[in-house]
Amino acid sequence: MNRLEKKAWANIGGVILCAIIAGPGIWWMVRNNTKGLVVLIPFLLIGLISGSITYLRNIKSWEQLDEREKLIFQRAYTLSSRLFILFLFCASFGVFLVIGANNPIPAYILPALFLAGLFLMVLAHSAAILIQYGWKGKDNE
Repeated sequence: MNRLEKKAWANIGGVILCAIIAGPGIWWMVRNNTKGLVVLIPFLLIGLISGSITYLRNIKSWEQLDEREKLIFQRAYTLSSRLFILFLFCASFGVFLVIGANNPIPAYILPALFLAGLFLMVLAHSAAILIQYGWKGKDNE
């Protein structure tokens, strides 16, 4: 298993962990009708710090990838980006069709849909990497 496959498995585990943590957090904020950024500041700081560390580690690892691994990564990114756009398209029209044009939607629906789309994008990206390596067989190392 090479670096890109290990990173894909780590991303899948990280997304599942984030969903497990974010789900109750979003439920708590909706239940308590929280308003403003004061409640979100700790979450934003944690996300900013962890995102910065991940980004800086990805810059170093990108330079170590060979051409085949870069192509696999770029194909997976293209697929996951298209899936993200399709999800947002379907979700936005789904809300319109379910709730209707004249009814208001709760304010938490839009950020929840966006976060769900991001989780889906990371999962699709990692799964596409693993699938592309799986097509090559066991001798791809």
